[in-house]
Amino acid sequence: MKNPKYNKIPFIILLLIHSALLCYSFYKSKDKRQLFTLLMSNIGLAYLLEFFVLNLFKAYKYKPRILKNNYFDDILGAILSQAIFVPFTAVFSTVLKIGWFGNLLGGLYFALVEVLFLRLRIYKHYWWKTVYTLVLIPIYFTISDRWNVLLRKRNPVIRFISLFFMIMVTEANLLFLFAASRKIRFGLGRYHSWNEHFILVPSYAISLSFISTMSLLKQNNWISKLRVFLITIGLDLVFRKLTLVKEKSHIGNYFIIRFLTIILYGQYREWVYGIKKETEECEDVA
Repeated sequence: MKNPKYNKIPFIILLLIHSALLCYSFYKSKDKRQLFTLLMSNIGLAYLLEFFVLNLFKAYKYKPRILKNNYFDDILGAILSQAIFVPFTAVFSTVLKIGWFGNLLGGLYFALVEVLFLRLRIYKHYWWKTVYTLVLIPIYFTISDRWNVLLRKRNPVIRFISLFFMIMVTEANLLFLFAASRKIRFGLGRYHSWNEHFILVPSYAISLSFISTMSLLKQNNWISKLRVFLITIGLDLVFRKLTLVKEKSHIGNYFIIRFLTIILYGQYREWVYGIKKETEECEDVA
């Protein structure tokens, strides 16, 4: 019988491989801010798909055996896949301009990885099929290629969605860290299960990200940041009032984290739209 403690080895190997691909992509790229924006957009798109496929409809299960809690271990496996393995490779494919044939090879590569993981019993299908991966990965890579072109053309809709995705990915990852450290849990009623938590968390992250994006869209100044801060506190109070969230973090730590994230979101805004105010272009989206 395979020792479960070795489950993490294939994940670590893929982490090293795809991290090397990403490093090479940034090395080759002339516009690293745009590449980072593309990367975060790719991760955001993957997270949205994962919300439906994994969180809601339980298509498969990861078993990296890195975290003791099986639920968190499953989610961590999904994060490694949807925030690292697939998006890093998509960025690599886009930067090298591999094209449609390379995108098809990417689908074949991830389908083979999936088959290997199934045989190693570190990944399990419920209703998902490998053929879905074989078909969806080339489509995902093609979207990455097109997204990059539209970013270069400064398409207002794509830039708006990109900023939204950058904030959403950051919020989702922070919330996972808080939940894993038992600092926060979302749910319905008095007892909040982890299943409920990972269904409600995306709703919170999406709401907060949309509000932040709209607030920072036209201007990236302290008034905009203060507005995001106050709305965030208001949203948290609503979730608490409806008993949809339980938090154990110290109030001082909460304000520090919120302050730092809002500063970071302002930086995201500059990377997507540029340092100069671009009110006219933003109005196209608003």
